[in-house]
Amino acid sequence: MKSNRYLALLSAVCAALILFCSSACPCAVAASGQSAETLFQQGNELYGQGKFQEALQIYSRIIAEDGFSGPLLYNLANCYAQTGRTGQAILNYERALRLSPGDSDSKGNLDLLRKSRGLFQEELPLFRRLASSLDLDQWTLAAGLSLVIFTLINLAGLRLSNGRQIRRWTGGLCLLVMAIASAGAFCQYRQLAEAVVTGNDSRLLLSPFPAASSIETIQEGRKLHYLSKHGSYALVEDEAGRSGWIETNAITFIIEPADHLR
Repeated sequence: MKSNRYLALLSAVCAALILFCSSACPCAVAASGQSAETLFQQGNELYGQGKFQEALQIYSRIIAEDGFSGPLLYNLANCYAQTGRTGQAILNYERALRLSPGDSDSKGNLDLLRKSRGLFQEELPLFRRLASSLDLDQWTLAAGLSLVIFTLINLAGLRLSNGRQIRRWTGGLCLLVMAIASAGAFCQYRQLAEAVVTGNDSRLLLSPFPAASSIETIQEGRKLHYLSKHGSYALVEDEAGRSGWIETNAITFIIEPADHLR
């Protein structure tokens, strides 16, 4: 009877944690209120009429006043793509995918735009693709939940006659999930330092000075990994592993950077 009570208590705690995490995962700040919804519909109507610049202004207004969401960023990216602003379009597709990693529309349009502009990407390793299926908060929650369940299982197992066997199998599974989730969180953390080239004819330089020799011209829409900063220049690495310095006003972070990245 005592063993059954401990198992029932453990099950109730795990169920409560799962419900809490599922309710705590929303990552988007959706535009709220009737006014924002009305504006969103107006923007959609303007886009359908081919008035992309007007629709762009409305979507930008909603973001400034009420926050953003995956669908809003997706529509904003479509407007930028239609008006020829490749860098801003790719930036907002990437932002939409940060909020909704499994959004096939954003992924499909992003791939088509990159292909049409010659911005070919190397195939990501399998684990990197799997890591992109969840965002940083979700991976972190999964790792934390696994740790809590692992601890509870060990505490409950101490009082059960077959506790050693329970701890061996369920504890091992929790540790495996925690390791995978931690690796996924690390991959997503690295993406906090990713930026997109939003300036035209941006040069990658050998050193952070205007007169420095140019390595190459970085095409608008290219994704870069931020490494450090010196004055008005940022040290970055492109998708092919080449590094150099670029003016900070020529790039925009996909996610608003922390203070140490500014």
